[in-house]
Amino acid sequence: MFTGLIQHIGQISEIKSSTQGKTISVLVDTKEFPEFNNVKTGDSIALNGVCTTVVSLSYNTFTVNLMNESLKRSSLQYLERKNPVNLELAMPADGRFNGHIVQGHVDTVGKIQNITTDGFSKIFLVSCDTKYIVEKGSITLNGVSLTVSKVENNCLEVSLIPHTLQNTTFKFLKEGDFLNVEFDILAKYIEKLTLFKDNNLVNNSLQKIDEKFLLENGF
Repeated sequence: MFTGLIQHIGQISEIKSSTQGKTISVLVDTKEFPEFNNVKTGDSIALNGVCTTVVSLSYNTFTVNLMNESLKRSSLQYLERKNPVNLELAMPADGRFNGHIVQGHVDTVGKIQNITTDGFSKIFLVSCDTKYIVEKGSITLNGVSLTVSKVENNCLEVSLIPHTLQNTTFKFLKEGDFLNVEFDILAKYIEKLTLFKDNNLVNNSLQKIDEKFLLENGF
């Protein structure tokens, strides 16, 4: 599990493509990201919000495999060598919980429609499926935990303070760029439970209308 608080901005150092997917290597600055020294093969790292598994590493580089499903469902398919990427290590069991619950399971890809300035903040207007998004709710964009400031016309709006801009890849983004979007998991579970309850009620009602039910009611 992750929290959506980015720990470091890495840089794509190598990409190898095949019919099976892509193998991507990421360069980190161990002085700015000392936590990387504790990373082991098999550990999870969120790469622009996508949960990936470290398959090999050196003192300042780690490599992950991206299967075709991950590429198809995320903006990682557009990555190129030297691109910056948001990095977050998996949250330790005894760690302090900040941000919100982030799984690293991308739901869809959004597109930046507009970027404006309001005081010291920058406002990003992103088009995507807004089914699970509510105003003032949580959203994860490229692995960053953010608060939704507006939802309308299949677009969401988020406002970023200078600290968030400076410490994430949002400072490099421009209109037309694609973003990984992960909805708040609570919204999806609530929908699932509601649908299950409604379907169960329908099924139970249908099950009660049998031969015994008809005989008992004079048919």
